[in-house]
Amino acid sequence: ESVPSTAVLRGVFRLATPEQYDALFAPLAERVGKAQAPFSVDLTGVVLMNSSGLRALADLVLAARRAGTALTFLGKADVPWQSKTVASLKPLYSGLSVKLS
Repeated sequence: ESVPSTAVLRGVFRLATPEQYDALFAPLAERVGKAQAPFSVDLTGVVLMNSSGLRALADLVLAARRAGTALTFLGKADVPWQSKTVASLKPLYSGLSVKLS
């Protein structure tokens, strides 16, 4: 089974609780776990992500670490939440890279 190596997220992520993000991110975590190659998550179209959403991203990083899948977050340096917080997830997994354009 071929698993796409990039997921694209867009919009505003401000669900009320981390549990609400679990259902949204579970299919993505499954794709990361099955990826045969490095996996990228394109965040360039995400305008806002609250702290519960950031926790969901952290959980995605941990899923990649468990699977041994290299993971890259693609973002924009001029989007404040991306430039300030996405790179802070790097200590969770040495296989995580963050590329801000």
